[in-house]
Amino acid sequence: MTANIDYLNRNSKLIIENLNQEDIDVYIFLTDEFQKGSILENYVFQFTFRSFYRIDNAGLTSEFKAKYFKYLEKYRRNKVIPIESIVRDLYDIPNRKGQKSLQFSFATKLANTINSKFPIYDSKVAKVYNFRVPYSYKTSDQRLNEYLGFYNLLSESYQAIIKEQLLKPVFKKFHSKFKSNSKMPDIKALDFIMWSAGKLLSKK
Repeated sequence: MTANIDYLNRNSKLIIENLNQEDIDVYIFLTDEFQKGSILENYVFQFTFRSFYRIDNAGLTSEFKAKYFKYLEKYRRNKVIPIESIVRDLYDIPNRKGQKSLQFSFATKLANTINSKFPIYDSKVAKVYNFRVPYSYKTSDQRLNEYLGFYNLLSESYQAIIKEQLLKPVFKKFHSKFKSNSKMPDIKALDFIMWSAGKLLSKK
């Protein structure tokens, strides 16, 4: 299960055109605000974060969101983010329908905010790698193990892409379009690139 590098490079123009400056600016804002200090009472940060990552659209409770931001603050200085533990703890908080749900994507967005070396997983990125979201009939442990297995592969893939410069045409167009954003590390640019590519694939 690997990314289609040829597809990404062939469609570099479309992938970058599919991104807009607003997304980049919001990411920079969130990064700057997070680095200033505690976000537990920074309600502008929390509101922007929830909106940017669509947390408010997921049918989650206020209890879930409060605990989520507590974890974001708790692990801000950690080199290793316990994604599995975070997912399991948040799973115990039922959503507005009274159901328990694995919020793996949101846990990776939390880790990515602390350290961009942790890639973001979502359905768009999964599309690029032909990863199928674990079926709902499986147990939560089985589904979480599948997510974690793919996430390890994703992390290794991102490191290889950057180290071996496998997406030169795409990165070139990205940095040309968003040249004013010098704060954007390659690993974070890759998050945007894969999300955009997955969004395009979803339209097919």
